Amino acid sequence: MRFLALIIVSLFLLIGCGTPPQAFDATADDKKPRIPNVKASILDADTTNLEVDEMEQLLEEIDKELNAPNITEEDIRRGWYYGSQEDKKYGTPSSWIWVASSDEPRWASPNILEESDYLEAKNLCEQTAGVYSISCLDTEMLDCEYVAKSECRCSYDTEWQDEQGCILVDEEDEFISISQDELRRGWYIGLPSEKKLNTPSSWIWVEGGQNSRWQNSSSQ
Repeated sequence: MRFLALIIVSLFLLIGCGTPPQAFDATADDKKPRIPNVKASILDADTTNLEVDEMEQLLEEIDKELNAPNITEEDIRRGWYYGSQEDKKYGTPSSWIWVASSDEPRWASPNILEESDYLEAKNLCEQTAGVYSISCLDTEMLDCEYVAKSECRCSYDTEWQDEQGCILVDEEDEFISISQDELRRGWYIGLPSEKKLNTPSSWIWVEGGQNSRWQNSSSQ
């Protein structure tokens, strides 16, 4: 009997300690975050179309890069390969640059471009009776010299002019220019060391004894 009484008392204690039900909060709806109204015109704005276009362009570029041919060992040894700006090969060194040219556009190493510039200047120097020295400070070419800078040493009575070579000068060290009559005629008498200022780049020196001349390459 005593045991039964203890059970009944325990049940009353458990019921009395229970949590009372919460009262209804009429302001609960006011505490919920409000969703702003989005207009359909914003969803159809031009910026959405632009983003799609940019994404399509990006996907096209990625697809083109994935399908691009690999750069070859020969290309790397040579230091360049022909191609438009869009024809960059996979694996092309990041230091290579695209060289615009209407005839032969190419991707090339800056070192090769520098050496080709030196070789072009060297050829122009020698064509006009000068001696060109390539400084080892400017290049790693095997025929470089330990001089302060790369330059053309022109012969007596001539001075170097960029992209023209060693040009004839007068007694006051002023360049002697080609005349309009000589341009119309297409030639003038002179040695390799007597090239005149503004002689067209298409002109060449032709040996002919006392009649040696600079003349238009298309002249007979």
